[in-house]
Amino acid sequence: MTAEKKKSTKKKAPAKPKKKALKPKADKAPEIAIRKPAPAAVEFVARQPKKKFMPASDVKYSGTGRRKEAAAKVWLLPGEGKIFVNERDFKQYFCGRKLLEYQVLKPLVATNTLNSYNVYVEAFGGGVPAQAVAVSMGIARALLSVNPDFRKAL
Repeated sequence: MTAEKKKSTKKKAPAKPKKKALKPKADKAPEIAIRKPAPAAVEFVARQPKKKFMPASDVKYSGTGRRKEAAAKVWLLPGEGKIFVNERDFKQYFCGRKLLEYQVLKPLVATNTLNSYNVYVEAFGGGVPAQAVAVSMGIARALLSVNPDFRKAL
């Protein structure tokens, strides 16, 4: 027996007629975007200066700390040991994360100045852990401006 090739018995579907492109009707006008008139001149209002959240004092020591994309501006003022980060208590700002609180307190504990200065910080950029390290570095640099002998402890 010889193998014979069987021809396909499938029928092809008839070709669909092509749709003609629609032409716009002559009686309708094309839509035109109409520009609105410019608003009346706006009065210039001077920006109010940002309120400082730290008290005015003649004795201020400052330092800047950075870590990755985070940065912190730190000011030390003689006081009882309060620490504020972005106008909040540092324990609240660091969400009770003990490791971050420890990181921030490290330079103050190393120099025995924990209850000698109030610390005011503006921290921005990066994540919260990087901000904690930036705050720590800023405090260390500010403490060096208080007393250069702290370098050995830091």
